[in-house]
Amino acid sequence: MQIVKLGGSTITKKHGYMEADELNINRLAQAIAAVWKKGVTDIVLVHGAGSFGHAPVLAYGINDGIKTPRQKLAFADTHAACAYLSQIVVDALIKNDVPAVSLPPAAIIKQRNKKIVKFDKEVIVQYLKKGFVPVLYGDMVLDDALGGSVCSGDQIVSILGKGANKVIHCSNVDGVLVQSKVIPFIDRKNLKDIAKHLKGAGAPDVSGGMEGKINEMVKAKTHAFIINGNKPDRLEAILMGKKTICTEIKM
Repeated sequence: MQIVKLGGSTITKKHGYMEADELNINRLAQAIAAVWKKGVTDIVLVHGAGSFGHAPVLAYGINDGIKTPRQKLAFADTHAACAYLSQIVVDALIKNDVPAVSLPPAAIIKQRNKKIVKFDKEVIVQYLKKGFVPVLYGDMVLDDALGGSVCSGDQIVSILGKGANKVIHCSNVDGVLVQSKVIPFIDRKNLKDIAKHLKGAGAPDVSGGMEGKINEMVKAKTHAFIINGNKPDRLEAILMGKKTICTEIKM
């Protein structure tokens, strides 16, 4: 299983409000379609919510729990926005002859204090075995302690990544940058030093930006790559097992 994470910064205009980057979505769909036609079909796709999730969560002020009727309505509205973005991604894949199916995290994940405590992964496995590309995304989910909370795509990847051959994070930069230079490789030897340089994403991001991505990948202890999702040929290269500009992570 190869997990592809499309960051919200690559499929939406993160400084906007619910604006999809349909041009790049189509380019990424074409890259996935290219490897699919070559027989690489072991793909699970997870995408961020970008301006369809982060912006509404911050605007509604629901990052710390869902209790009041107004907050419940905000929860539902934000979930609907995330699902709408996922449908745009799935539609692009289908148009490029990839049989993608959107699986709402709200239906298969439960959290407690913003941490995943229940995850029905069998649904994903069955779709994968039947020859589909399961598509999950950052979403609002039920939370035993808070009523409801944000479940980021990075958290989903962290759990699925434990059983994956590789995880590919598509960001809006060429990899992990230190003083504007790409760090080609991260392992336990240089992790602490590099972590000092990690900062937020520069746009509203309730999931922790690049630092959050690195932390989740460290937890997953999987073979991971961070690439520039605005250059879809790099995604195609990594899926095909080829080298390209990126940060490779091995823990």
